[in-house]
This record gives sequence, C-alpha cells and structure tokens, in this order.
Amino acid sequence: STNSDIFLYNIETKETKNITDKNKGYDKYPSYSNDGKYIAYESMETDGYESDKNRLFIYNVVTGEREYLTKDFDQNVSSLTWSDDDKDLYFISGIHATYQIYKMNLETKEIQQITKGHHNYQSFALAGEKLIGKKMKHSMASELFMINESDGTEKQLSFVNKHVYDH
Repeated sequence: STNSDIFLYNIETKETKNITDKNKGYDKYPSYSNDGKYIAYESMETDGYESDKNRLFIYNVVTGEREYLTKDFDQNVSSLTWSDDDKDLYFISGIHATYQIYKMNLETKEIQQITKGHHNYQSFALAGEKLIGKKMKHSMASELFMINESDGTEKQLSFVNKHVYDH
C-alpha cells in the first residue's frame, strides 16, 4: 500500500488529527504557510499506483477545508514553496522531458511557468525578489543559478566544474 496521511498534533490538547484520511493514496511533504493558516501538500489519489499524478492541495487549518489546486493542470508538482506573503506557491514540474519552476497565484489559480529551456531544475529557494535554483543539463553538472522571476533570465552563480569544461 502507498496510502500515507498527514497528521496534525496539538501540543496543548495532545490530540492528533488526520487531515488527509479521505484520500487513500500517497499524501506527503506538508508545508505550512508563513502565517500558519494553510498547509500545502502533495497528494496522489490512487493507493498502490506510484505513477499517479502528484497533485497540489491546500488545507485550511481553521476551517478544515481542502482545495485541489491543480485539477486543470496536466502535470505533476513537487518542491512546494510559499511566497513570503503567502499569495503564491512555487513548485517544480516536468514538461517536455525537462523540469521547470512554476508559480501559482492562490487568488486567481493562474499558473505561470518561470523557467524554460533544455535543462532540469532540481531544487530552488526564494531569495527576496530572486529565485536561487540548482540546475543541470546534459552538457553541465549541477550548478547554482539566480533566476529573475519576471522574465525567467538566469545568471550562473557557481562554477564548480569550470576547470573541467575549459579543457
């Protein structure tokens, strides 16, 4: 079985609450919003089907309501990261045999692809107005890049293998 759940534990009352008990698939990687009101998490629907779509949900801690945010997005999500103001969720998703960074506006539910190209982003972090990501491609081992969110331009920050590429 690949059924896993996400639990909340109240330190004061010592009560445990399963927030994903209705889903019989794989629920994983919960991430609290900065204000503590929401939990974003990844969820697969079908128990035992490890190639299922990795969906994005948010759980309202106050009301207990869940919302399936990527119902109309025909791609997987991973590496969920909240914006500082909790208005956006960033994630990595595969498209055309690459992995790119995306952003979803939580008010409009609009998804924007930030990076494009023949490469894979393996991880990323927010750094103020910029994104810092670990990128690799066939002709380059993993290196760090700064990504301008508004236009997707990148600036390489690390050059660990430069001496190898120079020869």
